[in-house]
Amino acid sequence: MKSSVNQIVKQLSSGLGDQLEAVFLYGSLAQGFYQEDESDINLFLVISDDANIHHLRELFEPIWEQYKDKLKRGPCFARRHAFERHLSLNTLLAHHVARDGKKLYGTKPILENQIGSIKAAEAYAHLAYEAMVASQALMPSILEEETAVLVERKLRSFVRRIQKAPINKEETNAQLFARIQNYLVPIISKLPEVQAFDVTLLPPQTSPILPGLAAIYEETGKLVLAFSQLTPHQLLRTDWNLVTEQVPESALGVEITGAAQLNLIAAYEHPLHLRFRKYEHSWGPDFIADLDPPARQIMRQAARLPSQILVDSLPDALLTHKEEDYPKLVHDFQNKLLNIQLEHELMVRFGLCERFTPPEPLPGRDEDASIRIDAIFKNLEWWADFYTTQMSQIEE
Repeated sequence: MKSSVNQIVKQLSSGLGDQLEAVFLYGSLAQGFYQEDESDINLFLVISDDANIHHLRELFEPIWEQYKDKLKRGPCFARRHAFERHLSLNTLLAHHVARDGKKLYGTKPILENQIGSIKAAEAYAHLAYEAMVASQALMPSILEEETAVLVERKLRSFVRRIQKAPINKEETNAQLFARIQNYLVPIISKLPEVQAFDVTLLPPQTSPILPGLAAIYEETGKLVLAFSQLTPHQLLRTDWNLVTEQVPESALGVEITGAAQLNLIAAYEHPLHLRFRKYEHSWGPDFIADLDPPARQIMRQAARLPSQILVDSLPDALLTHKEEDYPKLVHDFQNKLLNIQLEHELMVRFGLCERFTPPEPLPGRDEDASIRIDAIFKNLEWWADFYTTQMSQIEE
């Protein structure tokens, strides 16, 4: 597998020349627990300011055709400033790339000065959210087939990361999720932010088929079941098929988390969801209603969205699609930009930030698709910079 990666890097460096500044390998392959047929290959390309992204796509097209079964996704790529900003917004990723990743190409120091300190509440809020998303694999029949495959991959990837080894393919999803909670609960329970949580709000009596269920929320069509605590024994003895039968047909999925973990997620990972009341309370005590998330975390979440699209999801889509797919890419990612703008309007109305307008509007439909894609990259850059600047002005 590493020989394939080396060949990919060789082809990229030969084709891009000075436009390629660095290539980093991270994830399971870099850490030594890559699992054939399951793991993807995580590459991050740092490109120069004058790099032509359409030339990069043309160069990568034959690479993708040859190696897509091994890669499973396109590399992330970003210019130096966007790369450094993205790592500053995602300190877990920054430390992972610096500590566990491998620099496969490039001689200039790029990563060395961009590693900030990891704040425990931020880090474990992110991990708790990842676990909550992956928990949908406990009731996969509720999901669309493609989503079910995706969340099971997330679940298995999470377990590989925490045990730093390939997983036993015979283990059930419930057993894998129990492993995650066995790892998270003891650490999260010791965080000062979690110890301040008022446990008297949790109900003494709960559902007979879900002992320990504390509250139910709805979030963008999914049910969020928050438990007073999640123990491996409790997760393994629960009949998840029986629980599935009780879920309304309208639900787009069911996420499982602990009450303390949901507090952490709402305050440090998704404070905007909290402010915009995206967690709609439907049963039990509403123990996140009075949370007051730090202003810095609000700006951090706002900045991470355009940054993630800019360096991850848009590059992945661009590098794994042909030029004739450009019109669809333009449509999809202009919709993502529209969502950023709508969220910004809400933030302004809630008094969370000043109004911002990108320096240049998006070009019209009569413009060439490649020009429109370039404009989407620019607009994402401006939005990420705006919120990052706002965040930097808030005292920690």
